[in-house]
Amino acid sequence: MRIFFLYFISITVSSFGCEKISSEKQPNNDTIPSFEVQKIPVITGLNIPWGMVFINDSLVLIAEKSGDVILGNVYTGSKEVLFKVPNAVVYGQGGLMDIRLHPFFNQNKLVYFTYTKQVSGLYTTAVGRAIYENKSFKNFQEIFVAEMLSNSGVHFGSRLIFDGKGHFYLGLGDRGNMQQSQNTKNHMGCILRLQEDGSVPSDNPFVTNPDFLPEIWTNGHRNIQGMAINPITGELWAHEHGPQGGDEINVIKKGLNYGWPLATYGQQYGGGKIADPSYPGTEQPIHYWTPSIAPCGMAFITSNRYPGWSGHLLIGALAGQHLNKTSFQGSTLSSEWRYFQGEGRIRNVVESTDGWIYFSDESNGILYKLVPKI
Repeated sequence: MRIFFLYFISITVSSFGCEKISSEKQPNNDTIPSFEVQKIPVITGLNIPWGMVFINDSLVLIAEKSGDVILGNVYTGSKEVLFKVPNAVVYGQGGLMDIRLHPFFNQNKLVYFTYTKQVSGLYTTAVGRAIYENKSFKNFQEIFVAEMLSNSGVHFGSRLIFDGKGHFYLGLGDRGNMQQSQNTKNHMGCILRLQEDGSVPSDNPFVTNPDFLPEIWTNGHRNIQGMAINPITGELWAHEHGPQGGDEINVIKKGLNYGWPLATYGQQYGGGKIADPSYPGTEQPIHYWTPSIAPCGMAFITSNRYPGWSGHLLIGALAGQHLNKTSFQGSTLSSEWRYFQGEGRIRNVVESTDGWIYFSDESNGILYKLVPKI
């Protein structure tokens, strides 16, 4: 069991211009980071920036919840709307969500999107892709529609990530109906594994099991909001929102059940037990947060831009309104730090093609660059 400490000691630091430089530490961390960081605004005036991906060192594609795809330049601060994703609708928490480049984007120019789609008056999550060339998109194709139709406006997921082996993973939510995360005849509360064209891989764990839909890789999730490939181990890591408390980080392994709602460290909104923290046949998180921070977006640091941080994990926080940095020894948490507390809801965190970290503040519509102050 990984225990999360509930209180933090604030370390006084200097400010740089109008930007706060901060470092806040858990009581069990003995080592103060060797440098402070500051956030530099690079693009402003965004409308709920949900997903983002860099094309090159200066240009970033940003998915706004409204359905617009923005091309931004982090060198000049310019931005322009390039594309409105077909079929994407704003409904509750849903809208245009994630955006990713195909691993061979430089050759095939494919860009993938996840979005909320309406079907017969109900709503689900879908995946589409289009070709990007010369600041325009063409040949849009919807390649997958999840089987999780509901009139609920919550818990659509939906992060997408490629494994570099011809597949992508799609993280989904329970659509506000917790029991459905254990119903494997639909996609609610599941991580799916699909081929790059949206079809089912023949080596998925349940392709011959009539009690599971064949796209399912894992089940028992509440609402996946971040996924990343660990650059050291090659494993898929994911985090998800808990109810009131019990947000989790999990190492995702083929065919396993991650427990929701049979096991949780959270409780009902307003109080009341949902379940014990563990349940036979389900996996334990490698870390959890109580109270909730509402994690969103995640990126492993792989560059040398931040001395001593290579391999560390950065996660945005919506309810917690901070940038969260964790380090692990294997799958055991060794330290956790919070930056820029109370300064905005951080929706996504990415590493650019030249190794800098950028994160989006949906409260203020700003894309920030994270810069060390050594």
